[in-house]
Amino acid sequence: MTDPRPVDAHYESLLAERYTWMMGGASACQTTAKALLDAAGVVSGLDGEAHQLALDLGAGAGFHARTLAERGFEVIAVDSSAALLQELATLCAGFGVTPVHSDLLDDRGYRRRAPFALVLCVGDTLTHLDTHADVNRLLEHSASVLGPGGKLVLQFREPPSDMSPQNSVFTTRHERDRIMECVLHYWPDRVWVTDVVHEWISGTWRSIRSTYPKLRLTAEEVMETARVAGFGLELNEPHARQRLLVFTRL
Repeated sequence: MTDPRPVDAHYESLLAERYTWMMGGASACQTTAKALLDAAGVVSGLDGEAHQLALDLGAGAGFHARTLAERGFEVIAVDSSAALLQELATLCAGFGVTPVHSDLLDDRGYRRRAPFALVLCVGDTLTHLDTHADVNRLLEHSASVLGPGGKLVLQFREPPSDMSPQNSVFTTRHERDRIMECVLHYWPDRVWVTDVVHEWISGTWRSIRSTYPKLRLTAEEVMETARVAGFGLELNEPHARQRLLVFTRL
């Protein structure tokens, strides 16, 4: 049996059960999801048609999937974290969302449902892939399962070219009984992210930490990969301190 990928181990040991809290709680996450889809122009089923199929790659706890379902899509929600998919199942109960526990590059769990009208890969999911070649593969898979005119929505963080050491350590969120900090180490091709959580449990502080790598991606690189895969660029703009790209399948 192979060892889990560092990012999968990180989510299992530390992040999955705290992810929604880290992002501000369920209400804040739902508001953020709606704002992103609004910015991407996914206001309702594309061309006003209801019950179109959407594929949410890296669906996490399901806030984007639920918003898509509320806007008339049937959603296939793929994630490698079983814990986050359990949260998604609760959040999306009663909506047209089907969870799929799978690696994002294993398209066997969703290809049979193609063609899709929309593919979503947001929340910095692209940078969680292992290599730039994997990013290329994901865009190629997306092109192959989208129908002509279908939309691909990507969102990812572009790391700064330089960051001072003191700015590479910051508090992600804090409450009386829980503090979460993040430490970044920049390499030429990736950023090593160490999350540190301090929790007050039974009268004492407990600390846990875990590290995983994130790819360093640029908008120019992703746009060129998408062009080669058969996409036309529709939108390129910053959103919520990340890069938002929307493409149309040609």
